[in-house]
Amino acid sequence: MTGTAGKVEEVFGPKLRDFTTIGIGGSAERMVFPRSVQEIQEILKAEREMGREVRFLGAGSNLLVHDGGVRGTVLCLKKNMGKMLFSSGGSVIAEGGTMLPRFAVLCALSGLSGAEELAGIPGTVGGGMTMNAGAFGRSIGEIAEWVEIVDEEGGLHRFETRDIRLGYRAAEFPVRGVISRVGFRLAPGVPDQVFERMKRINEKRRARQPWGERTFGSTFRNPPDRESAGRLLDLAGMKGAREGDAAFSEKHANFLVNTGRATASDALRLIERGRERVRITAGVRLALEVKLWGPMSD
Repeated sequence: MTGTAGKVEEVFGPKLRDFTTIGIGGSAERMVFPRSVQEIQEILKAEREMGREVRFLGAGSNLLVHDGGVRGTVLCLKKNMGKMLFSSGGSVIAEGGTMLPRFAVLCALSGLSGAEELAGIPGTVGGGMTMNAGAFGRSIGEIAEWVEIVDEEGGLHRFETRDIRLGYRAAEFPVRGVISRVGFRLAPGVPDQVFERMKRINEKRRARQPWGERTFGSTFRNPPDRESAGRLLDLAGMKGAREGDAAFSEKHANFLVNTGRATASDALRLIERGRERVRITAGVRLALEVKLWGPMSD
């Protein structure tokens, strides 16, 4: 059942497989869909007072949820918080639930360049910032000026990018919470030229990655100063390897895809097989890039 008008929009017992890009995962106790920063604050304050755990969900990419689901409340920004505001001088403010492809396209339409690499990432602005998402040599943190966070007690904070420790697929913020808005600064560009560059980048992505398939994206982080994780998995013979309906893509071995009715257990067995084969063949222990929800460990 969903909440009535005027109250927090909520759903009880949603199947998280319907909210993840890989289509895997059990149910959540409760999911809420805030419509404003103020509503995020009210929700988190109330959940804190009740002692209930809260998890933050964007587009459900880069996420593997346990088959048994999760307890507590899942707060999802994607549904209602995707507004953007453009100002002079290349300034853009995007709510945390804004989808990255939409963000990149609207920036291009507004004659702004710098977000083209984000156009093919199926995540949100907030989710992208939490892991400093990127592709083809550019990360979202490079164009972000500030980040607004609602902490776990409902307090509102704004941090300049220089106050955030950004790394490869990682970001450390001064407080824990959910990213409600992000301010960006982009360079001026000619829309046709920006779209042409975006097209070329996405053509490269389609050629190298399993485009259109159910996947959470990269399974493992690329190890520093070594071959990429995909190359290491390929050399270890894991391209196309399967456990149940979970498989490492034939196109890119670091992309785990759901070919049918894969479970989290299938995916985890395959992940561990891949990690062990790379350890044996290359002497490298791969670190997960995908986030795990539920009674699972890295």
